Amino acid sequence: MKKTIPVFLVIAILTFSACSHRYYTSSYFDQQTAGHKLIAVLPSEIVFTGKQPKNLSVGQIDSMENDESRAFQQALYGNILQYANTRKYYMFVGVQDVSTTMHLLDENKISVRDSWKMDDKKLASLLGVDAIVRMQVTQKRYMSDYASYGVTVGREILYGTPIGSKLPIPSSLGKTEDIYAYCSVVSNNVTLWNNNYKGAANWNNPSNVIIENITDNFGRNFPYKRRR
Repeated sequence: MKKTIPVFLVIAILTFSACSHRYYTSSYFDQQTAGHKLIAVLPSEIVFTGKQPKNLSVGQIDSMENDESRAFQQALYGNILQYANTRKYYMFVGVQDVSTTMHLLDENKISVRDSWKMDDKKLASLLGVDAIVRMQVTQKRYMSDYASYGVTVGREILYGTPIGSKLPIPSSLGKTEDIYAYCSVVSNNVTLWNNNYKGAANWNNPSNVIIENITDNFGRNFPYKRRR
């Protein structure tokens, strides 16, 4: 029997796939990084905006931001390493282990949230690295996963047609949030490289999938690479 994919599942995948990104590299990147040996990935700055759940306190939202900050940091670190060495390219700097980075921040009494706003040059000096990698993620929330599911099912009933139909389906319906992410490499308070990403999520895209999609994009395009 030929298996078919539910229309709402296809829509869910397409909704998050409809993203855009572009990146910037300093004209003097090679000269500015010639002496670099080690870089560090900082905890990611997380900003929740839009319609927040009514049953969550400010403290709980802060805790969620801290948890996501570490999750994005770990995922970005992993994806930078994943694409560090390929058949065509190799990465010519080392990446400080995130546990070492967090230990040094803790040792200097710098909280996750404090690290988001600290002077880049001072942080690099404290961590003993030549450059730091920052990421900021803004999540603009529109509705809960339950509401998103209801909208998606309703949309499937309203627009339910065989896959391949040319009937237009509004892609904005049913999304739970828009996600804007920025990743930068900074050295001596100068941005050497920057990449940004915009996507949308809905009830069928768990947070681990969203985190992986964003950081995978940054890892693929990360600098400090030379041809073999």
